Amino acid sequence: MVLFLFLLLSVLAVNAQKTSEEAGNSLSFLEMRKCRSSFTSTPLQEESIAAVQQFVRSSLSTNNALETAIDVHYVQQSPGGRHYSFFQTIGNTKVYNSELKVNTNGNGVITSFFNNSFAPKTLEKSILPFALIANQLKQEFKGFEILQHELVWFPVSEELLVKAYRIELRKTASENIELITNGKEILHLRDINMYLAPPDSTAKGYVFLPDPLTSSGNLYGGNFIDNNDADAQWLTNERKEVSLTVDYSNNLFQLKNAFIQIADFDLPTNAPATAVTPMFNYTRSNLNFEQVNAFYHITEMGKRMQQLGFNCANTVVEADANALNGQDNSFFATNYSPMRLFFGGGGVDDAEDADVCIHEYSHFLSYNASPQSNTGNQRLALDEAFGDYNAASYSRWHNDFYWGWVYNWDGHNSYWAGRVVNSTKKYPTNLSNNIYKDGEIWSSMLMQLWSDIGKDVTDKLLVQTHYSYAQNIQFTDAASLLLKADQQLYNNMHYCIIAQRMYERGVLPNGKTLCPTTIADTEKALPIQLLHTPQGCLLTSTETIWNATIAIYDAAGKLLLSQPFEGHNFIANKSFSAGIYFVKVYNNHSFTTLKWFNNN
Repeated sequence: MVLFLFLLLSVLAVNAQKTSEEAGNSLSFLEMRKCRSSFTSTPLQEESIAAVQQFVRSSLSTNNALETAIDVHYVQQSPGGRHYSFFQTIGNTKVYNSELKVNTNGNGVITSFFNNSFAPKTLEKSILPFALIANQLKQEFKGFEILQHELVWFPVSEELLVKAYRIELRKTASENIELITNGKEILHLRDINMYLAPPDSTAKGYVFLPDPLTSSGNLYGGNFIDNNDADAQWLTNERKEVSLTVDYSNNLFQLKNAFIQIADFDLPTNAPATAVTPMFNYTRSNLNFEQVNAFYHITEMGKRMQQLGFNCANTVVEADANALNGQDNSFFATNYSPMRLFFGGGGVDDAEDADVCIHEYSHFLSYNASPQSNTGNQRLALDEAFGDYNAASYSRWHNDFYWGWVYNWDGHNSYWAGRVVNSTKKYPTNLSNNIYKDGEIWSSMLMQLWSDIGKDVTDKLLVQTHYSYAQNIQFTDAASLLLKADQQLYNNMHYCIIAQRMYERGVLPNGKTLCPTTIADTEKALPIQLLHTPQGCLLTSTETIWNATIAIYDAAGKLLLSQPFEGHNFIANKSFSAGIYFVKVYNNHSFTTLKWFNNN
């Protein structure tokens, strides 16, 4: 059985990489079999499952002694009618590949009928117990797990059905096998991924989600460094398997869909990744990893825009995830059709960080929402803030580790400083005429709203606001438009919260102070967690906490350290001698005190 299985698997692997013409000689009886079809209009007594089932039953040509019946598989509705699927059973056991499909106009008239039933002369009932078969498979298919199994009649020919088990096996996402066996021999084997993949299909791939530092809870340094794109187990382990909406044409799965098309239009030359099976599995030492990473995150952001009801993601953008000939930069360009995204590979490859991918795609979204309006220093800063906020919102939704940093993997390291969305900057006091730094005023205010009114509402209000942007607008104009968006979408439901946050930032226009009371932080213990590590303790919070302070006291109550709380603060063991300490995090309204055991 081992040799037979090896040969069968070898043939399957080769066929998976060939065109249908090249593989034609290897097609099995079932793959060559054609269903019996009819397109004769046939009226029913009524539009019902029972009436359709009766029609199908009367159409069967079977041996009554075989106890043939039909069972409902599914019923679906479409704009053009209703669709009924059944399968054949013999003695209460399903016949494999025996679907009977009836399509009606929805008003009691059959428009087409497809019949895959069998009328066998012989049934072979001999079969080993499933427990024995399962043990065989564990030996023959090392590393595979049995996902499910069912007893079926398997058609060896039109006249012979063999009782067997249909079994689904999985090793990795790219290795899903359907196997049919009676325990004596393998009757059928196929790669489910290949056979079930439609032309515009779902594939699998591996990406950082959102980046290896955030998902692992590390800062840049030590083992977690770029190291010239070299593979390292701790970075490889941070890859996550995701579903990819891809194109399938010319017998290849390709990284393109309604939102993005991966292309190669800039140096270094690296052709867009393709696959003969629906799996894009690369580590970061392969340039294709950046392609898959950018493709996934941009697709998800495009889907998000449509989910929120906006059309700014309804056109395709081209992206070269290996561009700019090694420069440590990325940008969005409008002067192409379709418009383009360039991701550089200097420092940490930009397309490895979801924050960079989302930020650059946000420029594309903003341009589509309000074309050619991005001129004027503060208008440019608002666009940078839009990208930073979207990146932070997206990443924080996946994992809130150091959520206040943008570009956790690409920046905040020796290559460049990155940016933040938890700044306390105010307008106009902290304006510097640097569009990136000035944008932190707006993006940080938005992240406060993210905590106040939620991600969904803040995301939607911000995108709606961008449709109203014009050239040379100021932060105060954007503030008015944000309030207007809340009026349009939510009937001013969040007016007071938004107004206060804008007032605190200095961007609230005159005459907008209509809320008589301020919004106090929650009057409860601050949601602070203290995590012990070999190097010290890590203070984190699952919520946004503004204007808070960390104070560390020894066992006698003496204050030893006081510093701002930045969402994720690390206190090193070596800064303190061994002993017990009390860590207090507080603001004007609430506090939490935790005990820290420093073993030094």
